[in-house]
Amino acid sequence: MLEKTVFSTPLPYRDNLEVKAFLFGMDDQGCKLGDELGIGDIKGFEKAICVVGGIRGDEVQQTFICANLVHKLRRIEERGNLVPNKLIAVVPCVNTASMNIRKRFWVGDNTDVNRMMPGYDKGETTQRIAAGVFEEGQGFSYGVHLSSYYLEGNYLPHARIMVGVGLQDNHGADFGLPYVLRHVPGSFDTTTLHYNWRLWDTEAYTLYTMETKTLDYEAADLMDRALLRFMNNRGIIDYPGHGGFLSTEFSEQALVPVQAGCGGFFRPLVKLGDIVAGGDVIAQVMDPLRGEVKESITAPNGGVIFFECRTPLVYEDTLAFQIVPRSVNKLDADEVRGNFLDPEA
Repeated sequence: MLEKTVFSTPLPYRDNLEVKAFLFGMDDQGCKLGDELGIGDIKGFEKAICVVGGIRGDEVQQTFICANLVHKLRRIEERGNLVPNKLIAVVPCVNTASMNIRKRFWVGDNTDVNRMMPGYDKGETTQRIAAGVFEEGQGFSYGVHLSSYYLEGNYLPHARIMVGVGLQDNHGADFGLPYVLRHVPGSFDTTTLHYNWRLWDTEAYTLYTMETKTLDYEAADLMDRALLRFMNNRGIIDYPGHGGFLSTEFSEQALVPVQAGCGGFFRPLVKLGDIVAGGDVIAQVMDPLRGEVKESITAPNGGVIFFECRTPLVYEDTLAFQIVPRSVNKLDADEVRGNFLDPEA
């Protein structure tokens, strides 16, 4: 393994911000990066896959997943199970300055580094950070970003791809996650890492796991196994694992939103992954002062609970659940936007 500083800048009150990348590779003679091979030998390797973790300061789970991935890749490297001349890069955490003070966005001006891609090396601090990360990740065949949503809630693990922009190759099923969602990007997405990777001919994916600010060890292990499964299936490592799920792929627009009709305490009666029928009571909204049930929220149709709200108090029209219908058409039109999670919808 070879450790590389992707970007560094001084900070006024703490140590320098240093964005680290961990590089893995092996040549035909079994010589490994960081042991017999140095940074100059990377030129002889094919840029296979780049995995980026916590770009935002509260993405603790995403950073943890990447840290575990680095640990597992080191063991795979020691066993000689890297495919020769394939370069793997892992960037566990981009925004350590914000993570140190538990702040989601950049400490200086509250901007989002993942809305600054592909960056500008002579611009504002977040633009320069983005430029350093994007330059490191550019030119790889595959790019994977572990990200989080702005809505507070739980999701089933899934992979997401942006359609209609740049490279259209799709091997999302190789992760072996339950779902692969196709997302139609809007102007809000054009400065994200995923969008720009696809624009610059990298086959990009965004992976979502249940937690963000806290650690879920089981969910993290599932995502690490998905990443290793993808690398094995794409011929980057020689490390066969269990097959995972037979992924269901569909347009994000097919998700059925279920909203609260009034405000109050939110009491879910179902869990992620539960199968519900149309008309089933899946949650209650309680009067915050009287304790009475103000509303029983019912499922509009049958399917699988994909998203659940996690806030104890909800307002009128708060997104309470998303349901994957029992029957989803793989060929649903992708040109239509309208996902409830999309701030432009």
